Amino acid sequence: MNKIKVLLVDDEIEMLNSIEKILSKRGDLKVQAENDPEKAIKLIERQKFNLIITDLKMGNISGMDVLKKAMLHSPEAKVIIISGYGTIEAGVEATKLGAFDFIEKPFTSKKLYDKIDLAIKEFDALPAETVSDSSIDEQTGIVSKSNQMKEIISLVNKVSQGNMTVLITGESGTGKELIARAIHKLSSRSVNPFVPVNCGALPESLFESELFGHEKGAFTGAVRTKPGLLEFANEGTFFFDEIGDMSPALQVKLLRMLEERKIRRVGGEREISIDVRIIAATNQDIENMVKEKKFREDLYFRLNMMKIEIPPLRERPEDIIPLAKYFLREVCAQHDGKKKIFSERAEELLRSYSWPGNARELQNLVSRASYLCTSTTIDSPDIPIPGVKDLSTLDNSILEMPFKDAKNKIIENFEVAYLTHYLKKNEGNVSKTAEECGIDRRHLHRLINNYNIVYED
Repeated sequence: MNKIKVLLVDDEIEMLNSIEKILSKRGDLKVQAENDPEKAIKLIERQKFNLIITDLKMGNISGMDVLKKAMLHSPEAKVIIISGYGTIEAGVEATKLGAFDFIEKPFTSKKLYDKIDLAIKEFDALPAETVSDSSIDEQTGIVSKSNQMKEIISLVNKVSQGNMTVLITGESGTGKELIARAIHKLSSRSVNPFVPVNCGALPESLFESELFGHEKGAFTGAVRTKPGLLEFANEGTFFFDEIGDMSPALQVKLLRMLEERKIRRVGGEREISIDVRIIAATNQDIENMVKEKKFREDLYFRLNMMKIEIPPLRERPEDIIPLAKYFLREVCAQHDGKKKIFSERAEELLRSYSWPGNARELQNLVSRASYLCTSTTIDSPDIPIPGVKDLSTLDNSILEMPFKDAKNKIIENFEVAYLTHYLKKNEGNVSKTAEECGIDRRHLHRLINNYNIVYED
């Protein structure tokens, strides 16, 4: 086995240096020491460690915080908690919440070595890929196994180095904002603000003021001058979510800002220069909106300097289980810290569903399953997929089919029943049904046509 990657965390410099010196005598360890717990947490978010040794009491950020972050981003890492006098109970509690072990101060180098050796034995007992392999990209934080997403990650890395405007497209729930944040995180602007705004969330009268700011007295209620969000994002990244919902009047003003890199507050006369990178996203067919004169063609060309299209989750089934496991670790760390896993039947059930709401729907379902399941293993009956509770409840004719045919039949039966229910509820209003179901309107139309769904009473 290669050298064990160790992260050592302690806000007391003398103690940190002392332990680092002890560990440096071993040739099988590659040690990275950090006395700032906040920086240590950022390291855990970006890198993979086999072993994390952290002090328990460290001011605002404790060893428990480090443990929770490790469980989320490096669940395969072994965490050893160093607990001082009066914190032994907390050390014991940390092991109950997922820490590998704890060691009480003061301790000898032999005692520390013994704890490390026990952790290494567990590494050796696991398949090699359990320690080294991960579906989380270290640079972007994106969870993926599919080739489609790996290509997108590669594109994100390239795009982040420049300053061009990016247009991200994809169905609702596919992770468009996650991609935008990854571009910002990897760029030279990462130390400055990332400011997201949903173009459909605010009425036009408020949106303009929020975006560009206003001068005192510009309108009733403007009792003071207020800089806009674009000013706040100066030297950072501004993310326009659902850009297709932006009004024609604001489209004109956004186009001018992109061309001149200047804005004017509502009620103001002075032009203000700004330096922001623009990333936009939409779940609509923006090219068709341009053809129908619902979106300005010149603005579309300005935004579409680089396009990233995120495929829906049903087109990259390899990502379903890695995402589900990531979401499960996340909710467990935020809830009670206790680890949970999926059974094979549960994973099979997750793979059999088409996920019309994409990763967002999967995240919500995993959260519910984790809270409802009292066991450490989540089984298929614990997963609240609409229309399917347990494989044992399926019709015998389906169970006799080949796996692929059975899976497609289950999906078809569910989608027809689910969409028919909501279409009847909304009296055939496709737009409202798409919104309630959390799926793209165009995709809903395709499903209605493919299944020949009749929804009139």
